[in-house]
Amino acid sequence: MEGFITAVGILGLFVLRLGIPLLIVIGVGYWLRRLDAKWEAEAHSAARSTVTKVEVDLRPVEQPCWVLKKCPEPVYTHCPAFLNSAQPCWLARSRAEGMLPNKCFQCVLFSQRRPVHELAT
Repeated sequence: MEGFITAVGILGLFVLRLGIPLLIVIGVGYWLRRLDAKWEAEAHSAARSTVTKVEVDLRPVEQPCWVLKKCPEPVYTHCPAFLNSAQPCWLARSRAEGMLPNKCFQCVLFSQRRPVHELAT
């Protein structure tokens, strides 16, 4: 009987030494997995709420920029705004040159036709 009690004692200490730390590790892993899923859900919802939609007024203007600015013919015939007259002048220059010149920001045509930013729903 004494050998049986010793064997149960050794088995109990073995479970205590290895089983409880193993249960703690499994519990922490489960908790971290749930926390990660929560953070991912928050990140996805935050990303959806910060997406912006850009709308550009592409209606033809009453007076083209080369007429408004009184550009000479040799200048405006090589201008991207003249070559792509279906687009707003600032948009044509931005796409052709890769950036918008600083003088476009003060132009009346840009202030009338610039992009309108709205939050996406």
